[in-house]
Amino acid sequence: MKINKSKAITDAVISTARMQGIEQGIEEVKRKVALRLIKMNFPIEKIVEATELDFETIKKIENEHK
Repeated sequence: MKINKSKAITDAVISTARMQGIEQGIEEVKRKVALRLIKMNFPIEKIVEATELDFETIKKIENEHK
């Protein structure tokens, strides 16, 4: 069985790009949820717990939307 190296490399690059896109999408959803919870006056500790974003990121999101 012959392996097409060029196709294998292209497939790997596309797969990696997809995964990065998915990870960026997940991060964006976490940030949107954090902002909603901030607007609902949830305690920051609970927002950190719910979104798995760090405290500094939550504070940054909060400060960006004051």
